[in-house]
Amino acid sequence: MGFFTSKQKRMARKNTLKELQRAYYDSECALLAASYKGDKKALRQAMKVHGDYEYAMLYQYTPEYNKKKTKYRK
Repeated sequence: MGFFTSKQKRMARKNTLKELQRAYYDSECALLAASYKGDKKALRQAMKVHGDYEYAMLYQYTPEYNKKKTKYRK
C-alpha cells in the first residue's frame, strides 16, 4: 500500500495505539499553540508531526499491518 510513508509505518509498528493517541493529542496541543501565536513556520512543522501520528494510527487498522503483526508473532 503506497498511501503510508515508511516513517508512519515504523511509528505504527514501534508504538502502541495508546502511545500514538497520546502523542497525537500532544501534537494537537502544539498545533493549537502555534496557531494562536500566528507563527506560520511552527504551524507548518506542527502540522507535519500531527499528520504523521494520525496516519500511523490509521495504519494500525489496515489489513497490511495486521498481516505483518501476526507474521512476526509466529
